[in-house]
Amino acid sequence: MRDEAAQSSVLIVTTQRDDRRVLFDTLDAENFDAVYTAKDLQEALSFLEQDPQIDVVVMEFAGAAQEAVAFCTQLKGDARLAQVPVIGIAAADPAQRQWDWNRAPPGVIEWMRSPVDSSEVLARVRHVLAAHQRTSAAPAPGTDRYQFAFEGSLDEIIVSDPKSGAIIDANATFEQRSGFSRAQVTRQPLDSLDLTHSREQRMTLLAQLGREGNVHYRCRKPRGDGGAYVVDAHMRLAVQYGRLVHVTTFREPVDTARYQAALGLIAATAECGGGDEGLSRVVKLLSDWLDLDFVMLVSARPEHAEEAQPLLTYQRASMPPEAPDPLKQSTLKRLLDGETLIHGDQAWKIIEQDKFLAFSHFDTFIGLPLRDERQNTLGAMMLARRRALPAGTLVVDTLRVIAARLALELELRRAREQGRAKGLQDALTGLPNRLLFNDRLETTIKEAHRTGEMFAVLFVDLDRFKNINDSLGHGVGDQVLIAVSKRLRASVRASDTVARYAGDEFTMILRHIVQRDDVMRIAEKIVRVMEVPLTLADGAELHITASIGVSFYPDDATSAERLLKHADVAMYSAKGMGRNNFQTYVAVPEESHQQRLALEAKLRMAERNNELRVYYQPQVEAQTEDIAGMEALIRWEHPELGMISPGFFIPLAEENGLIIPIGEWVMRTACADAKRWQTRFGLNLRVGVNMSALQLRQPNLVEMVAGILRESGLEANLLDLEVTESISVKSIPNLLETLQGLRDLGCKISIDDFGTGQSSLDYIKRFPADRIKIDQTFVRNIGVDPDDEAIVRATIGMAHDLNRGVVAEGVEIEEHLDFLRAEGCEELQGYLFCRPLPPATFENLLLERERLFQNAQSAESIP
Repeated sequence: MRDEAAQSSVLIVTTQRDDRRVLFDTLDAENFDAVYTAKDLQEALSFLEQDPQIDVVVMEFAGAAQEAVAFCTQLKGDARLAQVPVIGIAAADPAQRQWDWNRAPPGVIEWMRSPVDSSEVLARVRHVLAAHQRTSAAPAPGTDRYQFAFEGSLDEIIVSDPKSGAIIDANATFEQRSGFSRAQVTRQPLDSLDLTHSREQRMTLLAQLGREGNVHYRCRKPRGDGGAYVVDAHMRLAVQYGRLVHVTTFREPVDTARYQAALGLIAATAECGGGDEGLSRVVKLLSDWLDLDFVMLVSARPEHAEEAQPLLTYQRASMPPEAPDPLKQSTLKRLLDGETLIHGDQAWKIIEQDKFLAFSHFDTFIGLPLRDERQNTLGAMMLARRRALPAGTLVVDTLRVIAARLALELELRRAREQGRAKGLQDALTGLPNRLLFNDRLETTIKEAHRTGEMFAVLFVDLDRFKNINDSLGHGVGDQVLIAVSKRLRASVRASDTVARYAGDEFTMILRHIVQRDDVMRIAEKIVRVMEVPLTLADGAELHITASIGVSFYPDDATSAERLLKHADVAMYSAKGMGRNNFQTYVAVPEESHQQRLALEAKLRMAERNNELRVYYQPQVEAQTEDIAGMEALIRWEHPELGMISPGFFIPLAEENGLIIPIGEWVMRTACADAKRWQTRFGLNLRVGVNMSALQLRQPNLVEMVAGILRESGLEANLLDLEVTESISVKSIPNLLETLQGLRDLGCKISIDDFGTGQSSLDYIKRFPADRIKIDQTFVRNIGVDPDDEAIVRATIGMAHDLNRGVVAEGVEIEEHLDFLRAEGCEELQGYLFCRPLPPATFENLLLERERLFQNAQSAESIP
């Protein structure tokens, strides 16, 4: 859905807090171009006036829904918005709603039940977007059908002429369930679909329709294969293309017990597990439910039907030796070609050229192809019994769900087989091998190009490993390689990749790097871990060391080949430095100089061409998880290179002085946004802005900040200036005086990246700061490294002893949250709560927060 979502916008209109929250969270996670929420219809109209390109409206129909109906009518009357589809939300309990779902207002093409379910939300919106795109590209005459949920309906629908009774159109669901095509039924009398009522009885039904506008009845309806099935029909009057038509909806009669049995079967199959044992359980459940005489699950491809392999076969009674082979019949070829075969009576006569069915005299035969998510056929499911079976929609739909579950099992089997065939896993260590590593590296590069992420590639080579093999044997060498793989895996996060590249060479991908120093610490950690003596199986100890080379994307290269090559060059540099160390790649001076000149030119143009962006990441209170402030983060969106990592261009901006105008622009933008949100939402959100060493050298820094505060109108105590711990008092004249001057204005000062510098306790005590921000390097290792946990705990205690607040960065999982909350950390920041957001999305987040609080207050005020 993400390709459609990336270019689509959605408007949510509902007063139900829980529904709105589920809708917003579900759709926002799909990266829509925009997701708007409106508390009432008036606000919804204002959104539509601002953005008439909205692709779908999700709207609540409460009570009699008169206002919602009027809203839909108004949409249809606006030339710009007439084609915007609407998904209606109504109470699942008919007693709680006064609106007839069968009498859809203009523009409503789908319905969802309240309370809404996230999976249903995605399915409905995906269906509407796909249908709307098809109809937008199609000729105009087909578009008006959506006003009464025609093509999108899960029910069979027929449109007929009131005067002649001739069928005008039929929807896709009718074709699928009845077996008749539209062409076959068009211009045929509607009466031909009713095998129960006489002509006189049909005339009575039409008379009732004329008096009351709708009529309900039950009848037997013919099927394309010559059979028939019972349906509940609902006929109503409607207007299409300006003329009166009859719209007849056919539904399978509701039988609660049968539906409960079907749902129970689906739930039971979901719990059967995988493997041959799981398949056996599924087949047993199916045979008991439908009292089957024969079941066969087949794995094959359409182009190789002759190579079909039976996964599992069930027979109530053994077949005699002369029975024809079901795998050699044309029926299986039809199924593997994607055809569905459903015959509940006299199947052995209807399906021609199938000697197996004729020999067995099966009256019922149901064959379904097993498809993967790309609709490629992986195999087939064949069910049969000697007695007739009313194969209604409940049976067929239930079997389709089970077929999808079996197809997933088949797809997993095939993926494992392909994995083994391609050798994607190293047999000795269980790590990804060279082939899989290269594939992951290419994927990581594509993602990083899109998101602006910086990551590192590490090349790890064991020192003098050949001596171990030669002197102690390959068995000991294998023990060493297995131990090394475990140590490497334990040294990094689960999101990182560790692979055995070849022999004693290992490669790694470290994702989501904020600073190069983070990688240096990990590389140093690996070097130290490798030094720990290794105990062999016979109890002997062995000392091993490793040399590590590091390259960075995009600093050192933007292609997989060059990243690996540069990491390899750095690794040999580490060996040349005496082994047992790590080195980073250093470009040839001429090459590096050319790259930096090109990037500097682009960066200067970025400032002029408005390519720089300010994103905001929320900072939340640890106890309430409510938003307390946000950090302003700069992004560079290059028109050709995509998002460029700040870790790539900020160091260059600091070297050439561009950081001064860029930093001033970021502060001005952040203060203006913070003041706008304060006025709009009444929230005193503190905004954090990073200060570089070069900015702190400016003699007029205090005056500049004061001017920005006056210009924006933001209170000084809501501006938090973040200064990295590594900035030295000795290297910046009058640093402490400058910071104190900023505090005298009322600004807050935070020590950023705390724990990564070399500050003394006396320095921290004298530093005029209000808060300490614990670096994410330590936070991310909570639950993994006891040493880092101890550092975090000590930092929080020291900060509190010095009357400083504490903010933890890099909070990604619940375990981080629980630890920090228990230790008394006041504020948290990280992907567990929210990623950095562009201003429009951040404002939408604040809007949703406001509505949640308003609804909570309203609920509390109700006696």
